[in-house]
Amino acid sequence: MFLVAREAGEVAGFGYGYTGAPGQWWTENVARSLTAAQRAEWIEQPHYEIVELHVRPSCQRRGIGSALLAQLLTRQPHDRVLLSTQTGSRKARNFYAKNGWSELASVDFGPGYPPYLVLGRRVEQVPGT
Repeated sequence: MFLVAREAGEVAGFGYGYTGAPGQWWTENVARSLTAAQRAEWIEQPHYEIVELHVRPSCQRRGIGSALLAQLLTRQPHDRVLLSTQTGSRKARNFYAKNGWSELASVDFGPGYPPYLVLGRRVEQVPGT
């Protein structure tokens, strides 16, 4: 799913994600970083992965990111959602904490990647979604 937020006809932000599954690059890297109990809870169950969520800097702090995130959570089909963010981004970590996400583990995506954290959030599903 891909969502776009517009403001005055311009793209203000976007977000997208998909259902995660074993064998996918991101899922496998995250699985190696989690404990067996965390894998059973978050990865081995059907789950959604938010791949990107960006808001233009001039449009930040207006609720656009939170609205995009809420729509991604509402429109996806699973009761658990995962994402990763850079460990050093206090701004992103605060944003996700404010929106109900829990930091699960550090994740190493390999050479050339900065340190990341994987975050998870449970969501209530509406019947028929």
